[in-house]
Amino acid sequence: MKIKRLIFAILFLGFSGVCLAQPEVEQDSWEDRHSDESSLNTFSSYKVELRKNGSYTEDIHIIIKIQNEEAMGLGEMPIYYNKKYQTVKKIKAYIITPDGKRHKYEKIQDLSTSEEAYYSDKRKKIITMPKAVPGSVIDLQYQVFNKQGPIKGEYFYFQSLYSTVPIKHDIVTLIVPDAMEINFKYVNTEDRSQVTRKKGKVYYKWEFKDDDGYDEDYAKEDYTPPAIEIMPYVSISTMKDWPGISSWCWDEYSKKAVSNPEIKSEVEKITQDKNTPEEKITAISEYMYDNYRYVAMSIDGHNLVPHPADEIFNNKFGDCKDQSLLFITMLKAIDIQAYPVLVRSMGRGDPSGFLPNPGHFNHVIVAVDLGDKLLFVDPLLEGYLPSEISYDLEGSYVFIVDGKAGQFRQLAFMDLKQKTLVTESTVHLQADGSAVVEATVILDRSNSIYKRRWFRLVTDREMQDYLSYLENTTKGGKVIDFEVIGQEDKYDFLTIKLKTENPVYLKPMGNRMIFGSTALNLSGAFFLKERKYPVWLSGETKDITNTEYVIPEGFTFDYVPDDADFNSEWIDTEVRYIRNGRSIRQEKATHRKIATISPERYQEFKDFLREIENGLNESIIIKGADSKDETDS
Repeated sequence: MKIKRLIFAILFLGFSGVCLAQPEVEQDSWEDRHSDESSLNTFSSYKVELRKNGSYTEDIHIIIKIQNEEAMGLGEMPIYYNKKYQTVKKIKAYIITPDGKRHKYEKIQDLSTSEEAYYSDKRKKIITMPKAVPGSVIDLQYQVFNKQGPIKGEYFYFQSLYSTVPIKHDIVTLIVPDAMEINFKYVNTEDRSQVTRKKGKVYYKWEFKDDDGYDEDYAKEDYTPPAIEIMPYVSISTMKDWPGISSWCWDEYSKKAVSNPEIKSEVEKITQDKNTPEEKITAISEYMYDNYRYVAMSIDGHNLVPHPADEIFNNKFGDCKDQSLLFITMLKAIDIQAYPVLVRSMGRGDPSGFLPNPGHFNHVIVAVDLGDKLLFVDPLLEGYLPSEISYDLEGSYVFIVDGKAGQFRQLAFMDLKQKTLVTESTVHLQADGSAVVEATVILDRSNSIYKRRWFRLVTDREMQDYLSYLENTTKGGKVIDFEVIGQEDKYDFLTIKLKTENPVYLKPMGNRMIFGSTALNLSGAFFLKERKYPVWLSGETKDITNTEYVIPEGFTFDYVPDDADFNSEWIDTEVRYIRNGRSIRQEKATHRKIATISPERYQEFKDFLREIENGLNESIIIKGADSKDETDS
């Protein structure tokens, strides 16, 4: 309707020749602007009040409108808490249906969130709402009482000052006793708080209205750098610096890293025939992976302290911090010093510039001190030597709890060879388009570990199903031979050999055959015309595919593409063709790099990807002896 009114006004002015004052354009309401969203966050309030004794309360109030059936799942609202340190109370929940009637919640369930309920204090309450249909509005309020934070007497919070979903009205409030010292550090923004003082308390408030904090560009752009590097946050902590975190964490781990005769005896047995420290570390790491079950427990604000080492040893299970503690304890039994290491994955960004907060980390591993070097070991991972960094950990930001001030470091990256997938194939083409294909695949290190474990544990029935799957890819052919090489060497690359008979490898076009396409799809993920934020390519890999095609007797090469090279700071790709009698060897290699592309160079980056796609979209063509060109007819 607005477009029709605008067209009418333009036509009226054009034909009448009369100059009129431009009327004020009617603005869409916030609800109209987001009418296509599945739900609308019309109000959100998060209020924290700290007390002098270290306890604090959190008051949450949210109002959400369900707009279509996609959001009907909001009728089940979860509240997560830790039963040891937190109490959820003052729950008020109701739903207003489209007819204006108000309905109270139907029920509240209290459930465990861990596979080992007796092992974890994490729980959740599920608030079930009736009549959660399009047009209904959910109103939920509750309070969480915290006996203490992750460190007794201290408070930590890291608040984003942006949203990836539309919010009409958002308020964050922090209430602090006037005498309590608290520190603030703003990241990628300036201080936006409103500060007031009343009755011995200081009120800090951050308020956003009508999408003031909504960043639509960040919400829709993929491949962005870690949010903490580009988006606004405020870091809040009662601690001024990181040595306090190191001291607290060291004390907690030291208290729990107590050995006993059983642990010492087991370590002596494991390492009795090992000579070097590296061999002993490897032996203990293998023992732990083979004998201890991983139980997932998130490292949240109340889940930072491991269980005692003897308890973990006896139970034969634990999460990352538990198994890291036991690993440290077992190394200590043979006089090898090791430290807990708090890990933040590379994709979450570097926390070293923020105020101290143990909640910045999502994993725990071990740093083994050999005097002249530190070895970083994850007891949960198999297939890596102590001197190696795994694909999961490379580039991670870590805080080493060394019993002193602690130290930040970024872990090294795996050597490119460890992240390279190599495929060598020979294709014996026949005149009818059938082929016998011999392929040798050398898996990259990460996939070697995964597949080695799979082949070790697979049942006969599962293996038959796997071979049937491979045979099905031959389009009616069969698997002639299948072999796995390197299964026994857990620290090397796994090689898979496969020979298949393919009755329809390709479909001849008369007496011509087309094969060996080099087409790549690289630009599909970058469809936006422009960007506000950089493109962040966070993973490095290399794929090498070498294929030798042996063509049928009586066929000749009609077209062979030129060699191609495309190189940049983002990606390198090349194709080579080597002819030898009736065979041609096609060598393809693509190296994807870790890189950051600024918004100003985004179009240049897209153009380069399209240049590769257009330049490589070719195939080899062969023709039979009796083929005739159109000019011969």
